[in-house]
Amino acid sequence: MSRSMKIRQQLKQKTSLKMAIVAASASITGLVVLLIVVFNMSQNEEGHAAQSAMTFKNAETFQETSSILRGSSNQKVIKVVVETVGSGKSVKMASMKFSTKGTSIPVEQNIENARLWFTGNDPNFIPSQQVGLTISKLSDRPFDIITNQDLLTGKNYFWLTVDVKPDANYSSAAIDATCEDFRIGAIAYQPLISDPLGKRFIEANIPYYSTGNYSVNNINAWNSRRDGKGVAPKQLHASRNSYFIQAGHRMISSTGTSLQTLVVERGGDLRITAPLRLNNMSVAYGGVLENDMQETGIHCFNFFNMENGSSYIHNTTGDIPGATCIFEPKSNQTFFQLGNLNIEKSIEWGNVSLDLQNDGPTNIKGVFNHVLGNLEIRRTGSTSGFCSVEGTDKMDIDGSLIITGGEFKGVKSASKDKLNISIGKNLVINGGYFSDADVLNNAGSTIMSVAGDVMMLAGTFNMTRGSESVLKFDKGASSKWVQKSETNVVLGDILVAKNHELQIKSETMGDITAGHKLTVEPNASIMCGNAVIYGEGEFHLSDQSIIGIGHPQGLASKGQKGNIRTAERYYSSGATYVYYTQSQPQETGVFSTTPNDKTIRCLVLNKEKTGLALTLSSDLVISDKIQIQKGDLKEGDYDLQLPAVSAKN
Repeated sequence: MSRSMKIRQQLKQKTSLKMAIVAASASITGLVVLLIVVFNMSQNEEGHAAQSAMTFKNAETFQETSSILRGSSNQKVIKVVVETVGSGKSVKMASMKFSTKGTSIPVEQNIENARLWFTGNDPNFIPSQQVGLTISKLSDRPFDIITNQDLLTGKNYFWLTVDVKPDANYSSAAIDATCEDFRIGAIAYQPLISDPLGKRFIEANIPYYSTGNYSVNNINAWNSRRDGKGVAPKQLHASRNSYFIQAGHRMISSTGTSLQTLVVERGGDLRITAPLRLNNMSVAYGGVLENDMQETGIHCFNFFNMENGSSYIHNTTGDIPGATCIFEPKSNQTFFQLGNLNIEKSIEWGNVSLDLQNDGPTNIKGVFNHVLGNLEIRRTGSTSGFCSVEGTDKMDIDGSLIITGGEFKGVKSASKDKLNISIGKNLVINGGYFSDADVLNNAGSTIMSVAGDVMMLAGTFNMTRGSESVLKFDKGASSKWVQKSETNVVLGDILVAKNHELQIKSETMGDITAGHKLTVEPNASIMCGNAVIYGEGEFHLSDQSIIGIGHPQGLASKGQKGNIRTAERYYSSGATYVYYTQSQPQETGVFSTTPNDKTIRCLVLNKEKTGLALTLSSDLVISDKIQIQKGDLKEGDYDLQLPAVSAKN
């Protein structure tokens, strides 16, 4: 007695029905109800869910509390975080009202030029998008800033800054502000906390400003007023003096000198070719500091601070000049040369670019242990130049690892050393060469964990030279794999770990070489689309995992058919098999499963359009459930055995 049945999904009218029992039959041994769960989610329902109206959720104000220099500009006072929910049409922040409550009086003697900046969903302060007009004259009265700013879904970050006057009060004088309220559309709201605790105290520095493209140690290069109509400092090295390099001025330190504080402002530029001793060196957003000083073994700055959007160029085999370095995540550090850096304490870098011009191998062990932004390798010297790590090391990259040129050869060791690379965002290969180890059959290995996407666009990527190297997707997120034909991709062991989903968005993924395997762990998923995973290695689909099958030929255990074409293939009978994409016609394919052959836990059919069909290529037993979200399932000449329904179902 045949158990085959024809199963079709027909949507003649729009409906909100979520579940329906569409088929039942009796077995020869007794009553067995066969269940197919149909999830009928119409385009209108999906569109409505995706376009739920955006609404205001809450807002909170946060206080900046670090000390502040007299004469400095664009200084953060408070941050206002406005959170919205829903992804429909954006709502507008119409206006925001602030006060200078908490600022030492008279307010107008201490601060001027209030500005409001918007960084979208980015929690890092970058003064690049000003909203509303600058409020040039400030007093103890509240002021409104007309914003007309579209809000994004989630947290929106607004920042209020002021300029501190050169003759501002000090000795316990402070700067503070309050967000009184704001209007979204025509409705006024108040933050949960309008006036957070704390304030910024004003330092007792005496500010001087650059007057042109001069040497730093030229006393006439500085003036007490920004417009140059004040006076030059009496003593360049006075302990209270602070110096600001203004926009458009390119200065140089070509002879040794010592100063207390120097700030490179937005649009300013400083080049150091001789020792410049500083207690505090700060580079503001848009400022550039270039270090060409060929000196080793000494830190010229006690404190080296870099704001988001600032740039530091290291063009020396000498040391990083800061004894204590505080680099914000979106500051930029570019290395044209790289010697044995004298780093006494681990530095948290911003965005790092290696554009090396020196020859031979460069050991970066212990240098880039924590990168808050991206690490990009552009060039590693001449044809013989490359970067590697000599010994066991780790590299935590909160942003992306980007290879656009040069060579990075992982571990350079003959022992069982390991390099652990943790990538918080994407792995991008767009030129150059990356390998997990320097020497073939080397016992050293690279363990690389990727939370974001992998983009193989050009160049070479080889993860087979080390003895225990592995590329892991293990951050509990969703990653995309994009691989272009211009890239030479040689893959070793790949692990898609628990709770992670890997989506293949290109035509191929490979080559998985002999002796290596791609493993999809329990509770992990790999969505293949139409891509082909190939190579002389193995493919392992674990129990309780998920595979998405988009190839017209489905899956196969042998031959060059379907999504998986590795030399060895292992499909678990306890996994979920999702057939999707626009492939038409599409077959399930002929594949074996273990431990129970021709058996799968769950079959999901979710084609991109209604009417697209999936046809059985062999008999198939479904042990748990079948979900038909969109598309037609046809049994053809084969038997489809569906799960029984118990009283618990």
